[in-house]
Amino acid sequence: MSDDILHISPIEAVRIVGDDGGLRQSVSMRSGQLHGPTESYDEYGRLLQRAAYSDGQRHGSSEYHFNDRLQMKQQYEQGQAHGLTTVYDGAGHVAAELNFVKGLLQGEARYYTHGRLVRRAQYKDGKLDGVIEDLTSDGTVIQRTTYKDNVLHGPMIRYWTNGQVMERSSFDKGLSVGDAARFDQNGKPQGGEAPRMAERFEKLFRGS
Repeated sequence: MSDDILHISPIEAVRIVGDDGGLRQSVSMRSGQLHGPTESYDEYGRLLQRAAYSDGQRHGSSEYHFNDRLQMKQQYEQGQAHGLTTVYDGAGHVAAELNFVKGLLQGEARYYTHGRLVRRAQYKDGKLDGVIEDLTSDGTVIQRTTYKDNVLHGPMIRYWTNGQVMERSSFDKGLSVGDAARFDQNGKPQGGEAPRMAERFEKLFRGS
């Protein structure tokens, strides 16, 4: 048996209780650092957090709860969010599915309302980057935009709910370029301002 194996510190289970005698934390320690499963509870004994640690850093799956409801599941690697993060709404429906790589959002993220997909977004190094689609609750795309480094950059297309293009415009580093082309629900070119059906999506999911 090697010296390294002989000198590994044992894992100690630690329980922390409140003034009322109720359990507040249950953790595993090794050499004075969190190592292994941990759980935290509120004053009513309800689970607040369940996580895994390795040598003082989050490593593995973590769960966050509030009032006996799961709010978020997140994967960690050596202290950084890494892998799938799932966020839940108050009714227990999935509200967001996010992918992290070494602490930064990467690739496709999906956002939901009442369990129905309402946005697909692309991220690069924690910033919106690529095509973003906003959808109605029945899955109809109502807006398609392009982002670069967290700002609008490229085409923006809005759609009527029948699938016809409502408006085409273009952006360069967040600034509108040229005139927008607008169309009625039958595809006929129109002048004037188009209805801003997806304005709220721009504010909610801009990422700034």
